[in-house]
Amino acid sequence: MTDSITAPQTDTPDPSLKHMLHQATDEDSTELAAAPQTQQELEKADPQFQLRGLAYNPLADAAMPLFGLVIRLRSLDQCNDVPALYRSVHNQITIILEEVRQSDYDDATRLAYSYSLGLLMDETVMATPWGKHSTWSGCSLLSDIHKETWGGEKFFTVLSRLQMDAAKYQHLLEFMYLCLCMGLKGKYALQPNGEAERQKIITKLHRILRDLRGPAPERLTDPLNNVAPRHYRVNQQWPWWTPWAAVTAVLMIAYTVYAVRLNTITQEVLRALDGILTL
Repeated sequence: MTDSITAPQTDTPDPSLKHMLHQATDEDSTELAAAPQTQQELEKADPQFQLRGLAYNPLADAAMPLFGLVIRLRSLDQCNDVPALYRSVHNQITIILEEVRQSDYDDATRLAYSYSLGLLMDETVMATPWGKHSTWSGCSLLSDIHKETWGGEKFFTVLSRLQMDAAKYQHLLEFMYLCLCMGLKGKYALQPNGEAERQKIITKLHRILRDLRGPAPERLTDPLNNVAPRHYRVNQQWPWWTPWAAVTAVLMIAYTVYAVRLNTITQEVLRALDGILTL
């Protein structure tokens, strides 16, 4: 995408939205303040899966390592150390939230962002054969960070409310859209026709975001701009032995011609001598 969007400036938080998500506790503030703040420390969150800097949306860009982790977790048949995985993900979320805080997003945006991250990771782990029977199920990220045990319905409630002011919360809506595309189901995981309803929400949200960002470019790049403005021809380089091979071939052809010619003359002479001797 070629759009360039900067992070929104701090606005007065939406009281109703904050009430739905609950205000952050003093413990959360203490953890965020203690989080590493240098770029070098931020990059250590997931050194083996660096996907940063590829998204124009700061919220989506900050969450890219966790998106990569979601993809990997779904392919794991077994996890030998779930508590260590839990601590690692919890630390990454803490670091990400501190980075987002420095981008001047308002409290409501940060709370909804944190809530969505926790829900996505919890749901991903619980969907694995090893996750639902592990210690993670007894202490989810939502319960630890937001003191809630089930957020599948609130995510879509908040999403619906954010769409009423889509321009203000565009970055957050785009991030939540990515969460849905990554497979977040929430309450629709238990409904008979849940997947169809979830796809309708994704389609509607995509339409809203497309209108905010304008029409999609017809082409991502112009290939003609990369063409050199001159004719270029590759020089054919012959091997060093080519002249010798050519001379040898000519000599062999000449030898063959003369040998055939000499043989023909010889045969004619022999026939003539044979005729004389038989008289």
